[in-house]
Amino acid sequence: MHTIHALLDDLKINKQHRRIVLAAGLGIFLDGYDLSIIAVALLLLKPDWHLSAVATGLLGAATLAGAALGGLVGGRIADLLGRKVLYLIDVAAFFMAALLSGVAWDVSSLIIFRFFLGVGVGMDYPLSSSYIAEFMPKAQRGAGLSWAFTLWMIGAVVSAVVGLVLLQAGPNAWRWMFISGAFPALAVLWLRRNLPETPRWYIAHNRPEEAIQVLQSMSPEVDAQSLREALQRQAPELVQIRAWATLFAPQWLRRTLLVVIPWMMVDISVYGLIVYLPILLEGFGIHSHTDALVWNVLFDLIALCGIASLALSTRRIGRVFPQIAGFALNAFFLGVLGLVALYMHPPIWLLIVTIFGYTFFNNFGPATTTWLLPVEIFPTDLRASAHGLATACSRVAATTSVFLLPSVHAAVGNGWLMLILAVTALVGLLVTLLLGRDMEPGIRSLEEVSEVAEPNIRVAVAIAD
Repeated sequence: MHTIHALLDDLKINKQHRRIVLAAGLGIFLDGYDLSIIAVALLLLKPDWHLSAVATGLLGAATLAGAALGGLVGGRIADLLGRKVLYLIDVAAFFMAALLSGVAWDVSSLIIFRFFLGVGVGMDYPLSSSYIAEFMPKAQRGAGLSWAFTLWMIGAVVSAVVGLVLLQAGPNAWRWMFISGAFPALAVLWLRRNLPETPRWYIAHNRPEEAIQVLQSMSPEVDAQSLREALQRQAPELVQIRAWATLFAPQWLRRTLLVVIPWMMVDISVYGLIVYLPILLEGFGIHSHTDALVWNVLFDLIALCGIASLALSTRRIGRVFPQIAGFALNAFFLGVLGLVALYMHPPIWLLIVTIFGYTFFNNFGPATTTWLLPVEIFPTDLRASAHGLATACSRVAATTSVFLLPSVHAAVGNGWLMLILAVTALVGLLVTLLLGRDMEPGIRSLEEVSEVAEPNIRVAVAIAD
């Protein structure tokens, strides 16, 4: 079936590719919006509901815990039943959970609704990334994935702006903040309503004729008859539908650890800062809600610049080098801020340099590359499962971080907290250096990248027609 793969890899970018990136990316936009709006809502909820550190942690972590479950389950379903199956269901979950969060009557109900919102978020991660990777030509795949991921930060920026505007609505403004997430979900539902299944998934499930039909819809100039004849002359491939546990088999374990551990290290710091940045800034002397939200918007805009910079350069520098450089600079900036904060109140210029430096290079590097790599270094039948596993593990780490961060912050203060986060970046750096060699996807085809892992073990079960 490599004939179809080659056609996909060599297609020129057209409006169908752009629509696919936008439709997938807007799901990521919803993720960034709904996960970030809680940072603004907590400014009102914490004093209004007299939230303890534990309650604040549970509320901040609920969506992330749901995302862990959604990623694990959604990724496997996407590999077995198709990318398209859950593509509308997960956005419908966004829509309903956003509305329900807005009418929550106490902390417990809000935690439950935010958990179900997270399930939809987690399902969308392996779906959107696999969908883009399997459609994009090989030379533009890294950029396409990166540009789609910029929509996460755009969602975060929009949530901060909407939150800033809605703060004027009074103490119940948090309700409208949550409900506001339902409106973009409707737009995503409309945009995704008739997207096709990916040709690579059809091929992996021994359905080449349907793959050809999708190719024709993508590019009408494709000569379907010649393609069929070429496939008939080609030796039939054995269909591989491997079990989820294959990800832990010896030949895949190195790759599994590479996509799981660095992502976990990223999310320990990222989500703690995303959810609690306005609150953490109070400890650095920024007490106004408006000032804290302005910082939040700047934080998100700098992050957006980092992702965009990667999208513009990934074709030349790949994914592994930015991840290494990003982790190293994360450790540097957080470490400097932490060390200074142990002995004195950091001056505003140092706060700007370190927080914004961390934000830019984190998003230029591991915060984005950890989302890209799982769908590039695994084959089609394991692609969404691998991304789902990495998503689930990263969200477990993020949930733990978000739940514990208020208590840790209260116990050790800003300085030691920043140093703890710097250590997680060092762990991510070490793992990437040890496991990332020879793993660079570059502009190779997905099939070429995944075949490296198992050159001599093409043991598969032939599925009879």
